[in-house]
Formats: sequence, structure tokens, C-alpha cells
Amino acid sequence: MRKKKNRNLIKIIIALIILVIVAAYFIVSRSLQNTLREEAEHSADDEQQAAEEQAEKEEDEQARLEKIEEEKNQWYLILVNNQNAMPDDFEIETVEVEDGYYIDARVHDALTEMLADCRAAGYSPRLISTFRTRETQQYLYDHTANKADTAVPGHSEHECGLAADIIDADSLGWGDPLIDEQEDMPAQKWLMEHCQDYGFILRYPKDKEDITEIIYEPWHYRYVGKEHAAKIMSNGLCLEEYLENMQDYY
Repeated sequence: MRKKKNRNLIKIIIALIILVIVAAYFIVSRSLQNTLREEAEHSADDEQQAAEEQAEKEEDEQARLEKIEEEKNQWYLILVNNQNAMPDDFEIETVEVEDGYYIDARVHDALTEMLADCRAAGYSPRLISTFRTRETQQYLYDHTANKADTAVPGHSEHECGLAADIIDADSLGWGDPLIDEQEDMPAQKWLMEHCQDYGFILRYPKDKEDITEIIYEPWHYRYVGKEHAAKIMSNGLCLEEYLENMQDYY
């Protein structure tokens, strides 16, 4: 009788053990399923978030590129060179800067301030050319001995009223002040260092002749606005390079 009771007790214990094992299996299985479901949900959420972030980045980049294209069409970034003639519809209202020299009215204050600050620093900048009419450019082109150094009418920056040729007054006694040695003059050194602070760039830099197709002119300054001038001058670019690769800098 006692043996029978012991056998029944053992059976009960085994049944309980099996029940515990089965219950533990189901608990572990359910927990594992929940964990896998949560991981799948998190993974889906992460993928969705990553997709949303990527879409946002692409949208931002597209907006940036559209802004760049819009910016390129602003008047202060007009490209006038041997391949790009000044548009016939480019409107210019000129005002006098000093000594009978005229500039686009939108550039007047910046140029005036730059010249004034250069003089306040103890130097003597002197304007020798600013805005030119098409007729004036035609006359210069027709009467120059070396046409390679003179822009074809319609292709001169001076016609758009955004450029100024500035020399050091102490070089006026030279036979021709428009030579490379102009870069060594005190006023010119100051202008080269500070022109971007007023929205101007040295339009035809050294070693860029193959791109600009214009000889090095350490006296020719072109207005492009402060933001663009800072990027162009700090990166050692000419305007053609900047406009072609503007997305890398703006």
C-alpha cells in the first residue's frame, strides 16, 4: 500500500515537473515572440525613420540647389566674359562715384565705402575706369593696338556697371600703371586684402588666365555681394569657377 502511494506521489511530482516545464516553455516562447515582435516593430520604425530622414535630406538638398540656381540669376552674379555677352535686358541705373566716374547705383555705397576706408588707412586709391557705354567699349576696342587685351563690345564687365579699375595714385606717373607691378603698391595690397569685406572680388586673379581668358589684372574689382565675395576670395577662385561649382561653396 505504501509503495503504491509512493508511486502515485512520484507520478504527481513528475506531472508537476512536466507542467512546470511546459508552462516555462510557453512563458519563454511567448516572451521570445514578444521580443521578436518588438524588435521587428523597432526595426520597421528605424527603417521608416531612416527613410523619412533621407527624404528630408534629399528635400533640403533639392531646396538648396534650387536656391543656388535662383541666386545665380541675381544681378550681382551676372557672368560677362568672352563666351557670355551682357544680356540686352540687363537694366542699369548709374550714379557718380567721384571724379566723373559712374557705377551701378546698387554698388555705389559699397564702392564709396571701400575707397573711403582705404584712404582712412593711409593709402591713395584712384579710380581710372568704371561703367562704360557700349559706344565707349567699341571705341576702345577699335583703337587698341592689342585687341587680345580688350574685351569685345558687349562682353566687357565695365558695361554692366559692376566693375571698377582702381590703382594706387602713386603709380599715375608710370608710363602705364596697368601692369603686374600694380600688385606691389600699398593701396593695391590693402584692396586685395579687404575688397571682399565690401562685396568685391579681384575679378582676374593670377594663374586663372586659362579660365577667365583675361590677363592678370591686379586693379580690376567686381561687385558680387559680401557673401559670395568672401567665398570666392577665401577659396582662391575666379568668378567662372565659383559659378560652375557653386554647390560646393554655397
